Amino acid sequence: MNDTVPRELSAEQQEALRTLARLTVTQLELRRASVALARANEELDREVAERVRAERERAELLEREQAARAAAEAANRAKDEFLATVSHELRTPLTSMMGWVELLQLGMLDDKGRAHALEVIANSAQAQAQLIADLLDISRIVSGRLRLDVRAVELASIIEVALDVVRPAAEAKAIQLHAEFGAETGEVSGDPTRLQQVIWNLLSNAVKFTPDGGRVTVQLARVNGQIEINVTDNGAGIAPDFLPHVFERFRQGDSTTTRQHSGLGLGLAIARHLVELHGGTVTAESAGLGHGATFRLRLPVLCARAKAADAAHIKQTNAPASFADA
Repeated sequence: MNDTVPRELSAEQQEALRTLARLTVTQLELRRASVALARANEELDREVAERVRAERERAELLEREQAARAAAEAANRAKDEFLATVSHELRTPLTSMMGWVELLQLGMLDDKGRAHALEVIANSAQAQAQLIADLLDISRIVSGRLRLDVRAVELASIIEVALDVVRPAAEAKAIQLHAEFGAETGEVSGDPTRLQQVIWNLLSNAVKFTPDGGRVTVQLARVNGQIEINVTDNGAGIAPDFLPHVFERFRQGDSTTTRQHSGLGLGLAIARHLVELHGGTVTAESAGLGHGATFRLRLPVLCARAKAADAAHIKQTNAPASFADA
């Protein structure tokens, strides 16, 4: 027979139950506190991460702002230097011409002196015309108004003409001009006048910066579906810090008005733009000052289909038509 009569708990048992209840409450409170602490830690981590991200963004913005400000200041300095160079380069041939014209007007020259005066005037006028042509080309490039008269072009003949143009300047400095043409290089699609301008710019630049008795070599070859032209000299070379900027407008290795070589420094910028309009690339390589330089021009070879299209375009262009603004 079971004993179902409730028994009164002893004092020890009652104390044990109270202790157990307190421990249970404490454990629940600790669990709630632990959860709250974990949530607080997560929130703190989020706040720290957000602050770190915000600080990083602010630092990046500040860095970009400083870089943009430095670039803008460098561009402004380059433009100021360029304007000073333009003023100097345009004034120099004009001053020379005016001086010789005055001597001619005063009748102070003999026959030999008059011949020399006319030669100097002609050279100065040609130099000034080239400066103006470069400025006009840069203006067309900036405004997007430079256009090409595209047709099939054989580059060997273009190079030969450019060599003939720079030969007098090379001979005046006893510089050897050497040409190496590969067999069956093919044709390119391009504007022959503008391509000749590019090659002339590269050659004249090489002659200008090559010392007396130096050597300038131009190579023409077909490489991996492209026509490659290399213009190499053993001249002044290019400083490593200036090499990445050699094709930029308003940038010159020596931008002072007392520099050794004349010119606006626009030729290479114009050349790069013209090459890119033809779908090609032009790069510069140099081991540093005093080690010469190589300018490498690459243009895509004209395929048979494109050649036929160019021929049709030329035929259509040569057909009678009314005059209209291009």
